[in-house]
Amino acid sequence: MLTFSAIVAGQIIFAAALIQLSIAISFGRWFSKKTSKTAKHADQAMTAVIMSVRGCDPTFEASLTGALLQQYAHYQIHLVVDHQDDPAWNVATEIKSKFDQDDRLFIHAMKTPRDTCSLKCHSILQAVEHLTDEIEFVAFLDADVAPHSTWLAELTGPLQDEEIGGVTGSQWFEPPIPTGPGSLIRSAWNAGALVFSVYFANPWAGSFAMRRSTLESANLISTWSTSIVDDGPLKKAIQKQGLKIELAPSLIMINREHCSAAYANRWVTRMLTWSRLYEDTFFLSVIHSCFSNVLMLTNFTILIIAILLGNATAFIASATALILSGCLSTWAYSVSRKVAARSAKLRGETIGNTTLWRIIKLLLLVPACQLIYGASSIMSLCCKRVRWRQIEYDLSSAPNFKRLNYQPFNPEPDNSSNSI
Repeated sequence: MLTFSAIVAGQIIFAAALIQLSIAISFGRWFSKKTSKTAKHADQAMTAVIMSVRGCDPTFEASLTGALLQQYAHYQIHLVVDHQDDPAWNVATEIKSKFDQDDRLFIHAMKTPRDTCSLKCHSILQAVEHLTDEIEFVAFLDADVAPHSTWLAELTGPLQDEEIGGVTGSQWFEPPIPTGPGSLIRSAWNAGALVFSVYFANPWAGSFAMRRSTLESANLISTWSTSIVDDGPLKKAIQKQGLKIELAPSLIMINREHCSAAYANRWVTRMLTWSRLYEDTFFLSVIHSCFSNVLMLTNFTILIIAILLGNATAFIASATALILSGCLSTWAYSVSRKVAARSAKLRGETIGNTTLWRIIKLLLLVPACQLIYGASSIMSLCCKRVRWRQIEYDLSSAPNFKRLNYQPFNPEPDNSSNSI
């Protein structure tokens, strides 16, 4: 009976990993056919780039500098800084004095924030208030994204098509060498999320652009005033206008920051919480995570029982299935990484080759990735409070939210673990 169970469980987990790989390969082939649509100089309408910062991210200087050095005819940048005492304020003013010869950068201190939305959404609303009548496109840039010189032209290019209501990039986590398990776990989880985010046209506000007319007709100003994330409501708002969201293939942007395993767990939980609040596909993620974890734990349980009972056949069947499924999952990760590398190549950037040691570490971390995925899915289902950049938000009355506290950003590490 144990041998039969080991064979059946092994076949199922192998088949599930094979399906995962097939989806990744299909995604890679689909992406290889995508072409960039860069806005030509004559089509570069006046665009406002909105940035919101709280604290000085490691890439903030490169992000703001890159935004100021765009090969784009008509644009301005509205940067909303959390507080004049925020460490980002002095960095921003110094960058403006060095690189802003055309007076494109407008730095605003955040006004007293609403308690019905996140600080980021409040900052976006404040920036929108400063837009002049000449603005036709609105773009969004996160401080952990370092844009290349043609970023804005590539982001707004597809908006020449009247059927396109929003253009989005996406994110790839490529931690530098050497790296710890937390960074690799986040990268591995995001690799799977990238595939389905692109397939389901889920926007990412780290690199996103839309027409100002769409922003206004979709009533996003009102929506953001009661939202906890900026990109969560975008998909439904744009699709209700009969418009589509387009992926800019050259804008899968690379994040090279380290993170701990504890932070990776909180980060995944927060991403899944946002998915629960705004995406119709969230429960597919929960079902997938539960199914994956049940399969993995079943095979490990059979493996341990086989060792205790001395059942060599059951042991070999379970061990082989676990190793092969892990290899297939790592292969699927590598396929997604090639997509990110192809995107980077389109903008003249490289992410380097994956070392054999990193592949081995990824293979060994597959069980940890599955467990964090499962635990984060369950935690996101019952999440009532989120701690994000030292600010607490009450989600118990979602879709309504309440900010519970505010203080200027403290650059000291935030080690709080009482919420995600």
